[in-house]
Amino acid sequence: MSGTILFVLTAHEDLGDTGAKTGVWLEELAAPYREIEDAGFRILFATPGGLPAPLDPASLAEPWLLPAGSWFLGNAEAMQAIAAPLDVAAVDVERIDAIYLVGGTGTLWDFPGCLALGALASSLLAAGKPVAAICHGVVGLLNARDASDDPLVAGRELTAFSNAEETMLAYDKIVPLLAETALREQGALYRAAAPFEPLVVKDGLLLTGQNPASATPLAKALVDALI
Repeated sequence: MSGTILFVLTAHEDLGDTGAKTGVWLEELAAPYREIEDAGFRILFATPGGLPAPLDPASLAEPWLLPAGSWFLGNAEAMQAIAAPLDVAAVDVERIDAIYLVGGTGTLWDFPGCLALGALASSLLAAGKPVAAICHGVVGLLNARDASDDPLVAGRELTAFSNAEETMLAYDKIVPLLAETALREQGALYRAAAPFEPLVVKDGLLLTGQNPASATPLAKALVDALI
């Protein structure tokens, strides 16, 4: 296979006012990276503003650190790439064949306000190219619009990190918005599995995964959509 997939990562690292750090959730980056690279695709990285993408420290430790994550941390080329990503606003839609919005709690701060990210997702779907997003990263679609200038997610089936999962982690009082609530408010037909169980929802070329356990099946669905 050949083609280029853009991974969009958060550049936000502060977990609200807690003094703790957040960022990209490693498993949601590493497992799809390996799956998609093994399928023969080229991967580019971008963040809002082109700032370095931090990894959430919680995703670097047990029980969350899995073999794909350890492999990614040992991949010097990939680690260098997330430290020097493209600016989402500078990405030419003609250069890429699909987009994958990587999760991590940091996305709740910088994805919703990134107009360029919404425009890129809108342009890709309009061009018949897949748009995939996982967990908190699905909020990157909140600024995406359809041809009628309605929210892109309105009337579409999708998933994202659930309110129940936020509550179980006690993040619901920390984060600036809840992905499930924000997407429902735009008219999305939200679906969820039991907390931390895998779920991938496909609505045409819009592919979404609920949580870290959904990362590999979502990557497989994205590869299938490209072949």
